[in-house]
Amino acid sequence: MKGIRLVQGAATALAALGLLLPPTAVRADDSNKVVTAKSDARLAADVVMQKGQFAGRVVDHTGTPLAGREVVVREGNKEVAKATTDKNGVFSVPNLKPGNYTATSGNTAGNFRVWSEKVAPPSAKGHALLVMGENGARGQFGAVDPTLVLLTAAVIATLVISIVTLDKVNDIEDKVESP
Repeated sequence: MKGIRLVQGAATALAALGLLLPPTAVRADDSNKVVTAKSDARLAADVVMQKGQFAGRVVDHTGTPLAGREVVVREGNKEVAKATTDKNGVFSVPNLKPGNYTATSGNTAGNFRVWSEKVAPPSAKGHALLVMGENGARGQFGAVDPTLVLLTAAVIATLVISIVTLDKVNDIEDKVESP
């Protein structure tokens, strides 16, 4: 009986902790470093080359085209091309061979699987899309307040002490009642 109550108390305390504490906050640093995932063909968007050119568009988070932005195209860690967007936010890179590439502009990067026109899958798009701004730094808004953590720890400690004390009192009462 004592073991079951201890497990129930621990489960209750963990559930209370889960409800009281928000998920751990994740913040991107404010530097201009580009943070990208490893180039993985399964995570890349399919893009078909039009007339032998890898083309794309750079827009902000509202969809407004961004002119004059430098776009760097890499194959793995090797830089293979640079381009600048026109007034419509469009860039194009000629003479690129089909393969997996990362296109970067500012602090935003995208992985693209570039196909030639003859072998591109039907789902391949005619251009790449880089959305600047809010998607450049992902994370949860806010942070965990240390006061909240201490308050939560105090509440959990009180719950655990109460459960253990109540369990001991119940054991004493059981012994007193039984002849």
